[in-house]
Amino acid sequence: MKEKTILPILILSLFILSCITPCVFAAPEQPLLQISSVTYSPETVSPGKEFKLTVTLANHGDYDAKNVTLDVLSIAGSQDLGVFSMVGSGSHFYVEKIPSGENSAIEIPMVSSPSAEAKNYNLNLQINCEDSDGDDYSFAETVGVLVNESDSMSIIVPDRYTLTANDQGVTKFDFEIANYGSNPVKGVQLNVSGDGLNFTSSSQYYGTFEKDDNDDFSTEVTANGQGEYPAKITLKYVDSFNNERTLEKNVTIISQEAAAQKNNNADENIFQKFLRVVFGIGA
Repeated sequence: MKEKTILPILILSLFILSCITPCVFAAPEQPLLQISSVTYSPETVSPGKEFKLTVTLANHGDYDAKNVTLDVLSIAGSQDLGVFSMVGSGSHFYVEKIPSGENSAIEIPMVSSPSAEAKNYNLNLQINCEDSDGDDYSFAETVGVLVNESDSMSIIVPDRYTLTANDQGVTKFDFEIANYGSNPVKGVQLNVSGDGLNFTSSSQYYGTFEKDDNDDFSTEVTANGQGEYPAKITLKYVDSFNNERTLEKNVTIISQEAAAQKNNNADENIFQKFLRVVFGIGA
């Protein structure tokens, strides 16, 4: 009677033990290549700009991977690379050997089209290798490439700006900002600063700029004297990916007020001297 009771208990105990004991899987007896990481340089891929895609391959198999090749095939849903192009030697890359348990990085130089829409694109990659016996192995992988917006906003102003007085004798600093990007932006705010310069208005909030929108900024400015003064225009906004962007433009502001005043004083002194010498006026 006791033997009949013990047997089911032993079977149940073995079953429970097998459920709670972690299973250990051996590495496959072949090369096994998988992508362990993907990085981008620069970190933000922008339309019309070159970038470098670095793919790190890890060999999780028991055997060394030899004659490793990586081919950049297409973007998902297309027969070709679409908005991307290869830079340099082409879309085929070779690594002589990736030993078992080790990694190897492959740098892939590319460029995106200026008309690339800001979104995520999936690149189809094909990885091939051989083992020591010459047997072939293939692995299909997909990596995502996020194309962000380029700088949508632009500051339109010359690098050197000469102050000139209008009919009222007021010197103004005028320039334009515009959205030449492909998407609306929001939270547009502008600030102007410069040592030795006094602005009646140094900042302005514009809000949302639709595609192709533009607006002007104008402020009265006076300089401490004649000369050249470094000024900085800072434009902040939020792009359609909700990324905060900052655009800066350095401008040299040239003041001629002191020179004009000096010339007027010089002319006046010469005239006064003439009156004093010829007519004795002011002597």
